[in-house]
Amino acid sequence: MPRKPEKKQPRGQRDLSLPVREYRYEVGIPDHGVRLDLFLAARVSWRSRSGVKELISAGAVEVLPFKDPQQAPVGAIRDGLRLRTGQEVVLRVPEPGASAAPAGPDASGLEVVHEDDWVIAVNKPPFVSVHPSKGHLTGSLLHLLHERHRRLYPGATEVPHLCHRLDRETSGVLLAAKNALSRSRLGRQFENRSIVKTYLALVRGAVSAESGSIDLPLGSALTSGVRLKMAVRYDSDGLPALTEWSVARRAAGLTLLECRPRTGRQHQIRVHLAAIGHPIVGDKLYQEDEQIFVRSLNQAMTAEDRALLRLERQALHAWRLTFEHPFTGLQTTVEAPLASDIAALLDASGSGAP
Repeated sequence: MPRKPEKKQPRGQRDLSLPVREYRYEVGIPDHGVRLDLFLAARVSWRSRSGVKELISAGAVEVLPFKDPQQAPVGAIRDGLRLRTGQEVVLRVPEPGASAAPAGPDASGLEVVHEDDWVIAVNKPPFVSVHPSKGHLTGSLLHLLHERHRRLYPGATEVPHLCHRLDRETSGVLLAAKNALSRSRLGRQFENRSIVKTYLALVRGAVSAESGSIDLPLGSALTSGVRLKMAVRYDSDGLPALTEWSVARRAAGLTLLECRPRTGRQHQIRVHLAAIGHPIVGDKLYQEDEQIFVRSLNQAMTAEDRALLRLERQALHAWRLTFEHPFTGLQTTVEAPLASDIAALLDASGSGAP
């Protein structure tokens, strides 16, 4: 009887709490078009090709345009990414002999709203990136989670895996799994859209109805000069998107909405609310003029821009998350109280029309 192949073990999350050593390799003319994994395997003598793939999968590799004459955008970092002459490949791995942070008080500053042996949920503050990225290589929420985990559980063999993400300016509930199996089980729920997400969005204007739904297809904004911007698209490239909403509170010139996205399109709530004439307060990209966003990148916003926005960031808060616990199977709900900056603006605006 033939032997069954051994089940492949899930790859672990790279521990961002450890100090790292950085290696940089420029892509030369002979390496143009070479796969990323082959390029690194030829230079990292202490790792096999499969080991290099594990590093790529764990997020230890970054590719920068660097000296690429065309400064072409770099695609998703994956094994088969084809490199271009002039690009720079950056590898970050733990320092040899580095030890985890010693046990001690929780100095991460994270607000934990739920924790057990399998999962942890935190209240993400605004202006914190979820993952390391260009321009935010340290200080991400994942860094903070790993540092906290090593301080409180110095003998742990795994570190938390994030199960989803939020925009840098968005605050609220973020769920992480403490081991690969929990991450796999929760990941299936996110993929199947069985997890119920509820956001609070403070929007401009008085929304006339008490509840409703927005069923508008979304896709890339073809006429925009901002590459990441999305828009309502009625052509063949528009993807189905549905957002249900209800009024949570009214104030003078503002409305706080509970929003439940039934699909997971990029910027879905932001685009949908702007499309019905009620853009989110502080959202620089989806007001009437996207040049506000461009000016914000150049630190050149005007007094008129700030008066229109009323808040330094988009007033979007991930309030509640309901999921099936990966080990108990029980329905579990975690909540993060409304962020203080949104609550303060709402309170300062007083009562509006009922």
